[in-house]
Amino acid sequence: MTSDRFRRCEELFHAAVALPEPDRGLFLEGACAGDTGLRAEVERLLAAHDRAGGFIQIPAVQLSGFDPGASMEGRRIGPYQVVRELGRGGMGAVYLAERADGAFTQRVAIKLIKRGMDTDHVLARFRAERQILASLDHPNIARLLDGGSTDDGLPYIAMEYIDGQPIDLYVDA
Repeated sequence: MTSDRFRRCEELFHAAVALPEPDRGLFLEGACAGDTGLRAEVERLLAAHDRAGGFIQIPAVQLSGFDPGASMEGRRIGPYQVVRELGRGGMGAVYLAERADGAFTQRVAIKLIKRGMDTDHVLARFRAERQILASLDHPNIARLLDGGSTDDGLPYIAMEYIDGQPIDLYVDA
């Protein structure tokens, strides 16, 4: 298909897709002016568009049912149950959670990568962060206690929970 023919096909498709389905045939009859090949190509595009439904217009994250604003409160992450959000950043969020498997009582801070940020690069950085935290032993650094993945595959880090002022507020003061 030449670029001029492609552009014409694209123009007709966009014009036809904006019409109610019953009006498309009459429109194409006049617009294609007897060019049955052009009309057939536009009709194939329209059929594919109709089969796709709202797939193209609806972001995949909405189709997944994931709501980035949804509360994590009460959700289980490994052996922990989320109590509330402590903070949020560009790559994820940190939650206060309590041990919920009955083994013992413990409060932790859980860092969780947000859906959509779980690319290979980000996951590699997260694993490196987890390894670095595992090797740190200092009274002024929260200890790594646990780590793993959520039921839907997002990695998490469970760290010692320090009840105090957020670091940005501390630094500002």
